[in-house]
Amino acid sequence: MTDVIPMVVGVCRVATPGDRRVALVPGAVDRVHALGLGVLVESGAGEGLRVPDRAYRAVGAAVGARAEVLEADIVVGLRPPALPAGTRFRRGQVLVALVDPLSIPFQVRRWADEELTVIGLDPVAKGPEPASAVDAAASMERLAGYKAALLAADHLDRPVPGDGSPGFPREAARALVLGRGPAARQAAQTLRDCGAEVHADAGRADGGAPGPEGMDIVIAAVRARLREQPPILVTSQALAGMRPGSVVVDLAAGPDGGTVPGVRRDAVMTTGSGVIVIGAERLAEHLPRAASEAFSRHVVALLEHIVSDGVLWIDPRGPVLAAVLLTHGGLVRQRDVWRSITDQTAVAGLP
Repeated sequence: MTDVIPMVVGVCRVATPGDRRVALVPGAVDRVHALGLGVLVESGAGEGLRVPDRAYRAVGAAVGARAEVLEADIVVGLRPPALPAGTRFRRGQVLVALVDPLSIPFQVRRWADEELTVIGLDPVAKGPEPASAVDAAASMERLAGYKAALLAADHLDRPVPGDGSPGFPREAARALVLGRGPAARQAAQTLRDCGAEVHADAGRADGGAPGPEGMDIVIAAVRARLREQPPILVTSQALAGMRPGSVVVDLAAGPDGGTVPGVRRDAVMTTGSGVIVIGAERLAEHLPRAASEAFSRHVVALLEHIVSDGVLWIDPRGPVLAAVLLTHGGLVRQRDVWRSITDQTAVAGLP
């Protein structure tokens, strides 16, 4: 009788410069093994966290080259890995990552044509409550919101709490959080915990919150998608109305700007009126260990949902996969992604 070779989860090393996260920490390997799966980690994947290859071997994972990892039955990464020129995933492989599918609709279509099963841990639309267990994007946003609040407090020219004691102002700092979603909610809560008077404005259309003028801290927290220009949330006029020494943090600051005029990615600038503007697009990466542990939990939760006794079960109609399954069986499974494909195909005049 021959031994049954288990399916293998391949863990890719993050390729983005400066990103020190890893898609699966050593502490999560046992839970993956308990599902009847093997684990193969790309050599050096944990270096950003100062986790050597031997730490993975110590918990029973194998360590190999990138080419080997890309051959695994289930390939896991923070982002979809780039394949060497002239190569492709094989039919039936599973890819699990943060995908942002609306920014790469034609790539999603190619994955479907290649009959690759792609699961994005960043749901296109809000799914049912069970899907929150696999929503890694929400966890990354919460970490970004937390870090944005601390970053703003660190650059502010006064203490955030106010109690009138020596060295502290009589009144608490006033903060405005713009946007909706996990990053905005976490930023607001963290600032409250620090003692700020917080105003939240999810849409600016409801008129329920004051504007940036008169605020000590403004955090613009939107979920910008690749290849899309985010809307201006803090105008030049609003910046001019803020007092010198106040701080604005823009979580959508990218190479083409952000939600604040003149903001630059990963840069701190001071306006002519003395307002500090911080471009902070990838703040979750500044908490690499917490982000890696959170991402690992979501990966394990997904694997526990789609694997039983070492056997892969993909049910596109299930409450969890319905929210995160992008391609399977040669089809694009998310309506919004398919609509984006057809719209852009029509604009380009392609078949």
